[in-house]
Amino acid sequence: MLLFESILCGTVLILGVLPLRCRWYFKVGLGLLVLLGSFKFHLTRLIGGPMFFAPRLPAWLLLFLSWLFSVLFILFFLLLAASAVYLFVLLFELIWRRQFPKRLRTLVNRVNLGLLLGALGLASLGLIWGRSAPAVREVPIMLESLPLAAEGLTVAVLADLHADKLTRADRVAAMVARANAVRPGLIVLLGDLVDGTVAEHGCDLLPLRELSAPHGVFGVPGNHEYYSGYQEWMDYLSSAGITMLTNAHVELPELGLVIAGIADPAARHFGLEEPDLSRALEGRPPEAPVILLSHRPTPALEAARHGVDLQLSGHTHGGMVKGLDYLVARFNGGYVAGWYQVGKMQLYVNRGTGIWNGFPVRIGVPPEITLLRLHRG
Repeated sequence: MLLFESILCGTVLILGVLPLRCRWYFKVGLGLLVLLGSFKFHLTRLIGGPMFFAPRLPAWLLLFLSWLFSVLFILFFLLLAASAVYLFVLLFELIWRRQFPKRLRTLVNRVNLGLLLGALGLASLGLIWGRSAPAVREVPIMLESLPLAAEGLTVAVLADLHADKLTRADRVAAMVARANAVRPGLIVLLGDLVDGTVAEHGCDLLPLRELSAPHGVFGVPGNHEYYSGYQEWMDYLSSAGITMLTNAHVELPELGLVIAGIADPAARHFGLEEPDLSRALEGRPPEAPVILLSHRPTPALEAARHGVDLQLSGHTHGGMVKGLDYLVARFNGGYVAGWYQVGKMQLYVNRGTGIWNGFPVRIGVPPEITLLRLHRG
């Protein structure tokens, strides 16, 4: 993280701030803001406690620092793209006209000011869109082996709620109300439900007790549950009526289905049980189709080899920003959002129902509650 923060800071200072033609004190002020925003995670860790993902800061300060970091993050990519154009113009002038373009510095100054204004606008809009209420996205899923008893079954999928200083009980309650309103037959929670301890944010997840589906509510832990006190959260969520599946499965004989879930790879950093598909599926009825819950989409190939029929995942937030989703996919096995065919298995990656305080921005990637409708075919 420190390396990325340093690259972000240096790039914006060198490419964005230093070339500006303005008063020195204006540059110094911009430079201080760049330092503040770039090293936001270390700063919040210094003044807000050891958990960088859930700093103990006032909501307004956390929101401001997250917005400032988002501005710089967007500006970083805009400056890189603009620098490629500057380089092309410079080479063109030197090779074809054999002269240094005298107006290049003026051009750089004006373009950089425009990029800064663009980054400010995009980050502000992205913050509004990121904190917007999730829409219900209905997706049909065709499963050849689906039992007749499960024909037309609806599954509501929620992922990455990230209850914290920015997502309090009222927002979680609104998500729960939307999920219940579509009257799903089954509800699944795909991890990263909270940032912080049970003592701090247990009250913010109280609305999860209102989730209601005739065939049950199931969940798996995400990496942030491990950061926040894994066992306490597993006990808390279980007491809220959620069947937590960590390398385990549950048979639903009335539907002829098996719901399985695995741990998150973050477990290895805490000496806890790591993801184990073989254990999760051990003893399952061989004829029953398996729906696997995995916070991350990366186990998809292994799950397909184990005969899983449908895997449901989150973690990626859909890439958060259109264009950035291609980069996010590279770190998640090539999966970032929506439906995929992986061998004989189908994979659906939820774009996230909430947003993380570290980068609470969405541009072209809205939050969602997925309503899967299962059909034979």
